[in-house]
Amino acid sequence: MINLSRRPADDPAEEAARLLLRLGVFMLFVISLLAPILARQTVYILLPVGAALLLASAGLSNNGRPSGSLRALVASPPVWAALLLGLWAGVSLIWTPFEGPAERFAKAAATMALVAAAAGVMPLRTKTSNLNLLPIGVGVAAVALAAITLLAAPKYTVEDILDVGPLGRAGLGLALLVWPAMGALAVRGRWIMAGALGLATYFACILANAPNALPALLGGALVFAVSFGRAHRASAALAGFMAAVVLLAPVVALSAHFIWPERAPDFFRHLAFWGHMIAADGPRTLLGHGFGSATWSVLQGYLPPATPRSLIFQIWFDLGALGAAALALVLARASLEVGQSRPALAPFLLGGVAAGFVICLLGPAAEQLWWLTLAGLDAIAFALVMRGQFRKRRPVLPIGFGVAPADDAA
Repeated sequence: MINLSRRPADDPAEEAARLLLRLGVFMLFVISLLAPILARQTVYILLPVGAALLLASAGLSNNGRPSGSLRALVASPPVWAALLLGLWAGVSLIWTPFEGPAERFAKAAATMALVAAAAGVMPLRTKTSNLNLLPIGVGVAAVALAAITLLAAPKYTVEDILDVGPLGRAGLGLALLVWPAMGALAVRGRWIMAGALGLATYFACILANAPNALPALLGGALVFAVSFGRAHRASAALAGFMAAVVLLAPVVALSAHFIWPERAPDFFRHLAFWGHMIAADGPRTLLGHGFGSATWSVLQGYLPPATPRSLIFQIWFDLGALGAAALALVLARASLEVGQSRPALAPFLLGGVAAGFVICLLGPAAEQLWWLTLAGLDAIAFALVMRGQFRKRRPVLPIGFGVAPADDAA
């Protein structure tokens, strides 16, 4: 006789854990992508709430060992590199000439710690029903962003970077999260849906005119195409490229200053200005001016609007050579880690890493809290997809056996 019974309902804690996990994923990848389109402050609230639901689910669940998973995450090379970067940023507060960066550092550190905890305690195998929420959220957010921008018609300039509007931030979030979302679809054979999701995101970013979202999407697409079928080699090449760009950026900037000492072309204007600052600072460039110095100097008028707003400039200006080396290590180890995922998924994740790097390279990201929040959301999405249970079709139920189907991981 065939037993069609579902999993036993005599464990309310486990059922509550599944419900909290579903609510947390829904909060992170559906609500958190939709709400900021209308109100920019909502992402700061929704990410902690969604992460807290994931932590509560892990505390109630009897499946797996969340503490062991968290310890494994903390012991991974990318996290160690990020801890080194955060530690040096905290130490640099000693010589930061402003008071505001200390509060921003505390908020950024708390956000990243919460993200790491949420990613670390997620189940080792993500159910397909939970995984589907990621592409659903990205698709709905892309359609909503396109519809709203047709009515609002927002305008952004290159200099309007320190305070990007909610539609621009939503576009940058989509440029990051569309890659793991497409990967979740493609590895299950839904290539047409993955392509449609990518096109919807592309047109939504065009309509929203999100700063540097289109270069990020194009850069991600280039890395995706190169890494398809050769993810391991592509991840190593991408790791070396990103590390070299971070470490050699001051040399390129100084060269631009010497080539154009008076007036550089518009494309090299910010780079030549950075070279002028390096020539004036001398050895101070190696130490840095302290966390938050670049942002606060622009806000208070100590540095002109021509100051670069990329993350690489701000890391060098604030944290010096040690901070730049730590950032290069974070990027390189993240690329290598992603390259070890399943062959069908790795190209999409490498495209996502490349898209995030392009945004950091061009701005407006830097160390702003809203960008760190989006990056944290993207990190949780990567962890969700890399732990997914990917099936192209449902398993066949054996006929004639009275064995109930095995439980799926939450």
